Amino acid sequence: MEKVFKTKRTRNWWIIIVGLVVLIIFLNVYLEKSWAFSALGGIIIPVLMFYSRSKTTYIVKDNGVLEIKPGWGNRICVDGIRKVSYNPNAIGMQKVKIEHAQGFVMINPDKPLEFVEALIKIDPNLSVEGFEQIKTN
Repeated sequence: MEKVFKTKRTRNWWIIIVGLVVLIIFLNVYLEKSWAFSALGGIIIPVLMFYSRSKTTYIVKDNGVLEIKPGWGNRICVDGIRKVSYNPNAIGMQKVKIEHAQGFVMINPDKPLEFVEALIKIDPNLSVEGFEQIKTN
């Protein structure tokens, strides 16, 4: 049976993004600064990228394939997983590194221990590093 994992949420970024948008709208309306809408346009693309990244789901299939489904866009199928490592000090939303036949991918599942256990259940010989740091915390 396949297991589905979601991306770990980082709520602090939403507060900052909403605050910036409100500030730019305030500057445009009350101070009549024409550059404010240009700044708002510059914020929209990163916000959409962050939204897509935060809505990503990871599906561990029975045949050993990891399917990564972003908020929108194409699915990525990762086959031939060789090594999974966890780095708690990684900046942003990329704490788990998955090395596979085509290269590697960085992800941040909401339940990293359950995620790696699902992968180990499919391939018991999978090389795993760094997840013991989660158990001690």
